[in-house]
Amino acid sequence: MGLKASSSVAGAFAALMLILSGSAQALSVGAYYGDYDTATKQAGHPATSLRGPFPERWSFTAQAKRPYRIGVLFPHLKDPYWVAVNFGIAQRAAASGVDFQVLVAGGYSNLAGQIQQLSQLREQPVDGIILAGVSYDKLDAQLAETRAAGIPVVAVINDIQAPDIAAKSLVSFYDMGFKLGDYLRQQIAGHDGEQTVAFLPGPKDTGWAPESLQGFTDALADVSTITLLPPLWGDTNAKTQRSLIRRAFHFYPKIDYLVGNAVMALVAPEALAQLGAVAANTRVLSTYLIPQVYNHIADGKVAAAAADMNIDQGRIALDMIVKCLDGQRPGVDFAFRAGPRIPVITADTIGDFPFEQLFGTRGFKPVLDSRAVREENAGADANNSAAAPSAP
Repeated sequence: MGLKASSSVAGAFAALMLILSGSAQALSVGAYYGDYDTATKQAGHPATSLRGPFPERWSFTAQAKRPYRIGVLFPHLKDPYWVAVNFGIAQRAAASGVDFQVLVAGGYSNLAGQIQQLSQLREQPVDGIILAGVSYDKLDAQLAETRAAGIPVVAVINDIQAPDIAAKSLVSFYDMGFKLGDYLRQQIAGHDGEQTVAFLPGPKDTGWAPESLQGFTDALADVSTITLLPPLWGDTNAKTQRSLIRRAFHFYPKIDYLVGNAVMALVAPEALAQLGAVAANTRVLSTYLIPQVYNHIADGKVAAAAADMNIDQGRIALDMIVKCLDGQRPGVDFAFRAGPRIPVITADTIGDFPFEQLFGTRGFKPVLDSRAVREENAGADANNSAAAPSAP
């Protein structure tokens, strides 16, 4: 299913213009070069056929060679995580002179919907596609058709197996989970007694949720004082995550750490308060970051979150597709796979990461069709000029 353009198009256009300053600044990334061979690819890890990661500064294209039309496919836009990715894409699109339209699948369970949207974009056609896939290994045939149609596809945020993917802007959710597990290891170092951990990864059939769990588990593999309960899988909507928290405490009344997806961390403080004394000392850790969890960290309600700098992943993805369409070669002229470095945000480190650096302009509304936004804004300007009194 698709979404119509934002109702506040003039405001969205103004926001785009406001955020252009600084949009071309270079980013520190881990970069991988070479040929992408899926025979060497495992979920959660870069293909071993690639060389890297090399620390480098990502240099953005100042201006695309043509005003390309880019299709963007998201799993959903129901939480601020994907709005921040949209911000990064919108920022770079406006800066480099290309247009984009966003279609959303409506959730990770709607594989058929995303397949239909890929077909829709091929038929329009668009010049290139940015894909946040709802499945790691079930879109290969669709991407083969898309490549055969001469349309490059760049993966963003969610890893994908597809041999025909042109490039990838993402970090490893395995690494995100490992970073968070290492943080917990340091927190409990020297403490006596068992620590019980409940993990709510997110949707089981995605790439990122199992990967974050595996990374977290591996980071704590030799820590004998931690008991990791069986994972509680579920969609990243608030109702599901509240239900899973209640279920966890129903079966395991002593939980020292509640760890998992950001929507879980968003609803956890209220859910824990409702559970009363049994959850009074439970600490919350998030495998990724959204604005409300950022605020919870600042308020002392969430202990820590790994930050995958998703706004920057959106920026890099848009630039990758521009580079492809401009004739540059992924893996040769620019990195086939690149992603920003991963910090862990805590009360002690949050001052080093201002809100705008992580999530963009406050109050930003998703831009779903940049051309419609620009054209409606131009029409509003023309109407205002016609209505203005003439000079004496």
